[in-house]
Amino acid sequence: MNLTRKVIDDALSLLGQLLDATKSRSYGLVVCGGSALLAKRIVTRVTHDVDLIALRDLDGEMFDAYPLPHELKEAAEAVAAELELESDWLNSAAAFHLPGLHALPPFFWQDLDSRRYGERLSVSYLGRTGQILLKFYAALNRAEARDLDDLHALGPNEQETIATLHWIFAHVPILSHRHQIATLLTHLGHEPLIESFKV
Repeated sequence: MNLTRKVIDDALSLLGQLLDATKSRSYGLVVCGGSALLAKRIVTRVTHDVDLIALRDLDGEMFDAYPLPHELKEAAEAVAAELELESDWLNSAAAFHLPGLHALPPFFWQDLDSRRYGERLSVSYLGRTGQILLKFYAALNRAEARDLDDLHALGPNEQETIATLHWIFAHVPILSHRHQIATLLTHLGHEPLIESFKV
């Protein structure tokens, strides 16, 4: 099922209600990808799932989201059954593919947009600079038009592009589509940077 902004909000609201009803522990989710772009009204397209990049405690400390805690996974599956969503609508696979959370640059965590869904669930949507890094990483690892479209919507400036690409090339040794860097920079209007990052 394709997820709109409303469907995502309804699913998270129900998830919060279930966690409250079962008196579970509290969870803080850090959401990235299409769901975060929708929540922050950067794009209007639908998405397939709610991608988690991290879990967050009350003090703001980040923890691995993969694999999901059993209690949270069970509650998410109950939401899926109630709203007729895919069973993995709450997906922590994004956290599995990146270097460790503490290796990510400080700018990655800037401008988190946090919202509460009941007493036991908070959701922090990744800010623009973190999304730019993830979308550059995705565009250099797969050939999907949505990554280019999302990057165009995010509109990274030259300084943001340079900082992001320097970090990615220093920390991610294997990028299956690195040869597409010139096309990517041209798409974003940063042709003068091609020489600096050519393969």
